[in-house]
Amino acid sequence: MDSYKNEWQMWYRNEDLIPEETACFVYIIQFPQSGEFYIGQKRLWKGIKNVSEIKADSKQSNWEEYCSSSKTVIEKIEAGEQYKKSILACFPTYAEALHCESALICMLCSQWGSLNKALMAKFKFTGRMNKEHMQKVRELLEDLT
Repeated sequence: MDSYKNEWQMWYRNEDLIPEETACFVYIIQFPQSGEFYIGQKRLWKGIKNVSEIKADSKQSNWEEYCSSSKTVIEKIEAGEQYKKSILACFPTYAEALHCESALICMLCSQWGSLNKALMAKFKFTGRMNKEHMQKVRELLEDLT
């Protein structure tokens, strides 16, 4: 299965990898042999929750080699299972990414194959969670179900 690689890929192939105005992204890690998957979010910058906070001396996170905080996912990867890491959507704020991640987990965690075991999120609805944002979340839900 050559399409399963350890590098990040974009879910929608017509998108560039990590647009400039990105603070966080929502991802899916898929295990093709078992059909299992995990949804999460990752910040691109250490301590940064909004692109407006990025400074010249801001430090990038470990997003490029990141493979989830889930113990189950890490164990599967360390055991040598094939996996694919895809960036579902990029967001300029942590709040938007957290909202998208939460919505996807809530809607998909009851499906067979979901490795998400918990959802602990607290976010405020902001003006950025507008019609355009909600449309992006709806499209991802449709594509993932």
